[in-house]
Amino acid sequence: MFSFFKKKPKVPGPQDEARKPSDELRSEFSRATMAKGFSLNDRINRLRSVRLEYFNALMGVTDDVADQVFPLFDRFSAASNLEIHGFCASTVAVATHVSMLPDEEKPTIIGIYLDLWVDNTVAHAPALNGQILKGSVDRLWKGYMPGIMRAVGEDEAIKLGFPNPTVVLAQELDRLTGVERNPAEQALAGATLKEAVMHAILMVRALR
Repeated sequence: MFSFFKKKPKVPGPQDEARKPSDELRSEFSRATMAKGFSLNDRINRLRSVRLEYFNALMGVTDDVADQVFPLFDRFSAASNLEIHGFCASTVAVATHVSMLPDEEKPTIIGIYLDLWVDNTVAHAPALNGQILKGSVDRLWKGYMPGIMRAVGEDEAIKLGFPNPTVVLAQELDRLTGVERNPAEQALAGATLKEAVMHAILMVRALR
């Protein structure tokens, strides 16, 4: 990998030996990657309520949600996996938004989580543009939030005039993924999505 620290060969002295571990570390990363890592650490260190481990746990919750949601699309080979992953990330972002964390820190925490999610997604699909993906998932979770919260509070949502919130949530995800189901299948999918959302909310609330 390209190194920004190449120099003409010389006899190593004490200072060179002392710098060697740092130089070797730097040679493994591009300047942009290092700057991004330092920026991420700085953003996390400024938070009072959570540390790096919290974000690792959020990624674990994302995997749990994916384990519940992806089987709904097993027989739909043409379904957009990226849209499904986006729904899972949106669910965790919403769960973080409604958690007991300090309100003033939630935007930063969600932003860091989505940055990590984008980095992980791009690592598995290098053809994706990370900046575009970040903007898309940021809009996506905010767009999903009303439907997710209506599904969570289904009885109250129905009283307020929103019929079948869980089915509507399933229909919206199906629309984005390019999938069509019959009404009975949509009802089952909606129930599964509600369970996944509730699981995410409870898991995120338990994290501190």
